[in-house]
Amino acid sequence: MLYDSPRVHGTRTDDYLCRLCAGSRAAAWDHCHDHGFVRGPLCGSCNTFEGKSSPRGFLERQDRAVLHLLECRGCLERRTLPGRYHVGIAQKHLEATERHHHRGRRCQRQTWVRHVELAHGAHCFELECWWHCETWTKGVTVPEWASVHHTSI
Repeated sequence: MLYDSPRVHGTRTDDYLCRLCAGSRAAAWDHCHDHGFVRGPLCGSCNTFEGKSSPRGFLERQDRAVLHLLECRGCLERRTLPGRYHVGIAQKHLEATERHHHRGRRCQRQTWVRHVELAHGAHCFELECWWHCETWTKGVTVPEWASVHHTSI
């Protein structure tokens, strides 16, 4: 249902448990700012974390984050997460898959990824292996991102 509907404003949130932590009484109706649909009741802590944390941090910390975000009917129908999460998904994918070569062998250490910019139709990321003091850049085009995004949700 849409966030602006009278039904949402007439239904008390504290009659529900938080959809994310399931341990606290809900304090707010969380909704998708991209589409305007209600995702569900959240406690104050989870609602603040979803709204104010970095997208990457929210996706990493909350086990049910993607499922909760897809409670928005618009996101579910389009098979996409809200726009603010797009770069976070690309970062997580690069951290899981990108490795540099050190002395002819593929490094197995976790890569640190930082989003630099969106330019010429591609997200540009700076990647770093702290173990070997190596830094490199990687571009992810919109079609590549779309492929990663749809396989991750």
